[in-house]
Amino acid sequence: MQPGNAMTIAVAEDIAAMAESLPLRERMDEATFHDFYRETAPKLWSYIRREAGDAALADDILQETFYRFLRAELPALEQRQMKAYLYRTATSLLSDHWRRLKREQRWSFKTLFRKEAPENLDLGEDMTRIFRQLKPRERALLWLAYVEGFDHQEIGAALDLKEKSVRVLLFRARKKLAGILTEKGFAPGGKHE
Repeated sequence: MQPGNAMTIAVAEDIAAMAESLPLRERMDEATFHDFYRETAPKLWSYIRREAGDAALADDILQETFYRFLRAELPALEQRQMKAYLYRTATSLLSDHWRRLKREQRWSFKTLFRKEAPENLDLGEDMTRIFRQLKPRERALLWLAYVEGFDHQEIGAALDLKEKSVRVLLFRARKKLAGILTEKGFAPGGKHE
């Protein structure tokens, strides 16, 4: 469930209250933060939700992302730089989550005895599964470029990459996704066309 106005305002107020209790840091005023949160949170939540595959986890990571944003001792930033900082923080939190989950699963008895269900792919239904075959950074690159509409400089800031690296990595991510889609029969002339 995407955060609604009531939830957005409540979470923003909780985060702002946490930040006020921090020692002597200059912060943006409350009205500016609320405006920035209202503008940024829904798209950021969608990005996190898409990556996490779980609304509750997306809520948690969104809250932690803004909490870290408010606690960070940042220089004066433009709005697009603040957005990039938030996306970078969210991406890092997601990566940490997946690494922790992978470690836990490695030692789980369920993993030892799990049988994989056969893949019965339908593009509308299973695009998420196809997308998950990409590495987290590849997914993030594609999402930020084609869903969020970030340019290479903004993607670089969000993922802590050089702008020229973004160009190359994004090309490779597109190529890899195209290969997966072709393999699954979703390319032009494929079985699902």
